[in-house]
Amino acid sequence: MVALVGEPGIGKTRTAQGLGTYASMRGGQVLWGRCYEGGGAPPYWPWVQAIRSYVTERDAATVRQAMGSTASVISEIVPDVKERLPDVQPPQQLGDAESARFRLFDSIATFLKTASATQPMVLMLVDLHWSDRPSLMLLEFVARELGNSHLMIVGNYRDVDLNRRHPLSITLGELTRERLYDRVVLRGLQKHDVRRFIEVAAGIEPSDALVDVVHTQTEGNPLFVTETVRLLIQQGDISSGGKVASGTSSWEIQIPEGIREVIGRRLDRLSDRTNETLTIAAVIGRQFSFDALQELVEDTSESQLLDVLDEALDARVIEELPTDAGVFQFTHALIEQTLVEELSLTRRVRLHARIALVLETLYGDHVEAHASQLAHHYAEAVTVLDEEKMVRYSILAAKAALTAYAYEEVRTHFERALGGEDQVEADADSAAILFGLGRAEIALLDFNAALTHFGKAFEYYERAGDVERAIEIGAYPLPAALGVFPGATDLAERALVLVPPDSHEAGQILPNYLGLVGLQYGDYEITSRALDQAIAIARREDDHALEFKTLAAASITVLYHTLWTDREIEISRICDRGIELSESIDDPGSEAMVCYVKGLMHLQIGEIDAAVKMVQRSLRAAERSRDRSLMSRTNFLMAFFASTEGDWATARENTDQAISYHPRDPRPLFIRSLVEYETGNEMRVISFLIV
Repeated sequence: MVALVGEPGIGKTRTAQGLGTYASMRGGQVLWGRCYEGGGAPPYWPWVQAIRSYVTERDAATVRQAMGSTASVISEIVPDVKERLPDVQPPQQLGDAESARFRLFDSIATFLKTASATQPMVLMLVDLHWSDRPSLMLLEFVARELGNSHLMIVGNYRDVDLNRRHPLSITLGELTRERLYDRVVLRGLQKHDVRRFIEVAAGIEPSDALVDVVHTQTEGNPLFVTETVRLLIQQGDISSGGKVASGTSSWEIQIPEGIREVIGRRLDRLSDRTNETLTIAAVIGRQFSFDALQELVEDTSESQLLDVLDEALDARVIEELPTDAGVFQFTHALIEQTLVEELSLTRRVRLHARIALVLETLYGDHVEAHASQLAHHYAEAVTVLDEEKMVRYSILAAKAALTAYAYEEVRTHFERALGGEDQVEADADSAAILFGLGRAEIALLDFNAALTHFGKAFEYYERAGDVERAIEIGAYPLPAALGVFPGATDLAERALVLVPPDSHEAGQILPNYLGLVGLQYGDYEITSRALDQAIAIARREDDHALEFKTLAAASITVLYHTLWTDREIEISRICDRGIELSESIDDPGSEAMVCYVKGLMHLQIGEIDAAVKMVQRSLRAAERSRDRSLMSRTNFLMAFFASTEGDWATARENTDQAISYHPRDPRPLFIRSLVEYETGNEMRVISFLIV
């Protein structure tokens, strides 16, 4: 199950810690992942932290048993897997970006379910209001896969920070629509809670007047209560009850209007040297290392720096990370923000510049692993540092995010690297950025932007005579749905002009062209000539893999023409050859496509049993390929078959799967509305039709 804890205040960590401790006491294994508010965190950071703790705290045999075949995919975002299991090989590269991300999500869900089968597991996701969008998408996916598992996900977030456009609001809406989680709303602390907190924190029996003052002034806000009581303890006033001139007790302090003022007063209790050091640490980010501080804090010995950090630790302003020696983090992001906002813009920019240079030196040969963090600091200091490095690290960070299927992060990094150059003629650097940006936009279904950026990159390579790069763009696999966009086939057509018409390079471009041409043109002769040319090249080169890929693209393309032309025999011939090649070529995506189309052909002539068998085979291949579009299509057809037999339970199960793989596809939503109508759930019919 999934339980999300929404709290109006800011002191949520204690709630999460309490739940984690309780789960541990009941014999469960608890994995922690904290979302990071500052820039520079890698994609899926809370999930990476949780999986890393599992991997590093268990022996290799346990990790291998829990991860199985998913280890290679998970290792792409959690390098600790490769360290624990050095024989893990890189996963097979998938041409379709969305399928690659689905494979990652499915691998993580499978691992968590397997690991929790031997010992119940609680996954704690802290501060979800600071989560990146890819991490939230992964949460949505895993939530759908929790049925019959021994895994519980607990997340907390600050609900006062959410508006309807916040990424977490989108996730909550998705989970609510599918009834996938329980929400636990925590309001402010009650008076008896405040009394108990003061008893534990100060070791006194508080008076009713003290409890009333603290509760009234803080309105039960957990962080306000915590910081106020700690401040009173530090001032020595909480137990004295001394009187001031006005006749009221000294602990009847004026609580600041904003939490930053409370934090500011706590920081004022620390030495000037400690405040100066913490300010530098805050510009580094929520987390910072001792080594980085040592290089950045001037005129301070190692011993003095340790004393400074000890003072901050004693004041609970920072805390050590138990899993990383020499790494600290602020106990709350608002402490970091308070320190940063006290700096002038000029000083802040120059600190970012110093930090960027120091971190770059510290990371040495491993800068690529920290590209996201370096890109953040170079971007903040772009007015005083060389812009070239900001671009370089942004590109490296974007490439790493591509490998991790974090396409939202890819777009952010590439857009930052591109700057304002999107509006001018491309050069070699910006062309590479535009191509990467377009690939992210394809995965995010932003097709218009993707075609624009692909086009600009292609124009540069075409003009520069870089045929290899131009071919790479022309051959990049595009969703068949793009065929309805005007000019979708232009890039493939222009790439074909750059190579001999019967060359192997042309054969690589033609499958992508075939995938689009069926919707782009109504003239079947164009499709037929392209198909004959592609098949001839593949067979001449004895490239069965290319032939199989070509037939798969052709099967769905020729099918488009059956809407007004009788070509069932030709489609069957294409599919039969593809099915024959599937016996020797391991290309599950192509196998799923030809079997899907063959199943439609059986359905069209009334051979229902043969259609069901072929679609079942397509579904098995689609699941191996992790192609979400194909998995949605095949589940939709299985739901259709079940509904014609009145098997509403199976139809509901298949539509659930189809919708989870492709929420924007209206076909399974229509079948699901029919299922709900036939089973008497008229109100749910309306909800599915609206979606």
